[in-house]
Amino acid sequence: MTVLLLTFSGRDAKGEQETPDFQITILHTNDLHSHDEPFTEFGKSIGGLTRIGHLIRSIRKKEPNCLVVDAGDIFQGTPFFQKYRGEVEVHLLNEIGYDLFTIGNHEFDEGLQNLSEQLKKAKFQIISANLDCSQYPPMAEMVKPSVIKETGGQKIGFIGADTPDLESLCLPENLQPLKLKSKGVDWYRPIKQEVEKLKGEGVNKIIILSHCGLDKEREMAKNIPDVDVVIGGHSHSRLEHAEVFEHPGVGTTMVVQTGSYGRTLGDLHLAFDKSGKLVFPATNYHLIPITDRIYEDADLKAYADEKLQPLLALRKEILGLAETDFDNRWFNFTWDSPLGDLVADAVYNAGKKYGATIAFENRGGIRARIEKGDITAEDVEEMLPFDNRLTVATISGEVLLKNLEHSVAFTGGGGKFFDEHGLKLAYDSKGEPGHRLVFVLAQDKDGSWKPVDPSAKYRIAVNSYSFSGGESYDFSQAEDVNKLPDKMSQVFRDFLKAEPKHAASAPSRIVPVVAALVRPEKKGEAVKLHVHSDTAEDKIYVLTGEGLGVEAIKLPGSERQLPVPLSKPHIIHTTSANGQTDVDLDAPPISELPAVKEPKGKDKKLVVIIVMPAKGSNGKIQVSAPVDLNAVNN
Repeated sequence: MTVLLLTFSGRDAKGEQETPDFQITILHTNDLHSHDEPFTEFGKSIGGLTRIGHLIRSIRKKEPNCLVVDAGDIFQGTPFFQKYRGEVEVHLLNEIGYDLFTIGNHEFDEGLQNLSEQLKKAKFQIISANLDCSQYPPMAEMVKPSVIKETGGQKIGFIGADTPDLESLCLPENLQPLKLKSKGVDWYRPIKQEVEKLKGEGVNKIIILSHCGLDKEREMAKNIPDVDVVIGGHSHSRLEHAEVFEHPGVGTTMVVQTGSYGRTLGDLHLAFDKSGKLVFPATNYHLIPITDRIYEDADLKAYADEKLQPLLALRKEILGLAETDFDNRWFNFTWDSPLGDLVADAVYNAGKKYGATIAFENRGGIRARIEKGDITAEDVEEMLPFDNRLTVATISGEVLLKNLEHSVAFTGGGGKFFDEHGLKLAYDSKGEPGHRLVFVLAQDKDGSWKPVDPSAKYRIAVNSYSFSGGESYDFSQAEDVNKLPDKMSQVFRDFLKAEPKHAASAPSRIVPVVAALVRPEKKGEAVKLHVHSDTAEDKIYVLTGEGLGVEAIKLPGSERQLPVPLSKPHIIHTTSANGQTDVDLDAPPISELPAVKEPKGKDKKLVVIIVMPAKGSNGKIQVSAPVDLNAVNN
């Protein structure tokens, strides 16, 4: 079956208008993460359930058929959750008048008992079709696979869906005895079965409320054609336009998601014909930014202000100074991020007294950015909100490499990705599984960088979530383990106490490369470099350096600091694609390149290629893996 992906937005779509039989507005949020009151980002006051509540109430007064839903992760992310463990979020959703909710993975952060106690207070219905709650009666009583909502004389079926990664994202002690009903390629089978069940009951308007992440939500949209809409969450994807998948002869399936932290409210207007198919362009979608122009309803604000009082001391306690912004949009960083480096440095600072030379922090554990200016205790608690503790342990180089391989096995960024201290590494995320790492260097006692030895021992510091198997990391073979009482927020506090001022630095620890970008070929005594270019107008740079490493370099005409897999890199040749997408370059004479001394064998002569896309093109900057010209054979 052919599926066409389309995008559209707004309520003014053009085209021949069909007459809808039924229309409904669905307002939706996802990944609120305890952002109950407005917060400041990039110098502006945004978000807040207190504002979202006013907007929802206002729209409901105007819309005859309106439902309000949330796609999970209302818990965890600010001191509100750390203090009240979900009480505030459930209360606000009740008061605002939410109708439906599906459970996110962070709802389990304080354990199953806490979750069930908080959700007992919910006035909204809770749905999940692929979460098996049968062995835990308190949850089994509350969580239903689906519900049918009747409004305007019509039935709309809602089905809940949880991420198929739930069991690896949640610590076992927080989730069990709950489990997923199906895994692997068959993960959405229970959801599809629930669709068939609703169809059998005569429901022809079906919506999935999903905390599965955008990729999985697209998968459901493609493979379950009888679903009209997938309202998503988990991946924090801000879809300014709905994605619409066409199923010829069956209908269409839309995918929507608002981003995170209540920065926007999803406004989904659905128009159906008599057979239950979506009618376009009467069906439309847009995001409403939650700005300071939106009023906070008095009752919601008064409640939030009351709950805030015990937390105000955190806002007033100044711990340090950020001389620049530290961004946490880690989906945009395939190299080491300034904020990730800063947190990894703090983990190392705490672990070095126990012998640690290497430190890690998973990006999913960093939940907020640091704005330029004073760093308060509240900033630190929002940035590192989890009850994760510092763990120091000894592992083999083999275990270290396997976990780093797991870290870089991703597409376009992700929460499991490790920022680190004490390592330099290059990787190719599109490489074969188990072979994505190009090189990994660890700092020796004399300050030099040497390849990680699989048989050697290394002392690491990491948070307890990753060490205990969160996101499928495996440190089970670790020795001499020190499980310390220090929460990660306290680790960072201590770091600021020792060194209060910080500025963001260029990436110098992790570099993504494209191993297939360059194919070297020996031609007599010379070497040809066959370079692939995305467009015929790309610029091509040839670099060399004094060895393997990770350092940033500025390319001519650019202020951007681009990491490359070389120590002390410099440009030795610049050219252009000259109308070609496959370019043949003469490699620089080997005699002109610095020698990288090897203990055994021939010295290395390294070059790296950078392909810079032409301005206005859709191409991406590509960096090659280091090519050793001395190792190229005829």
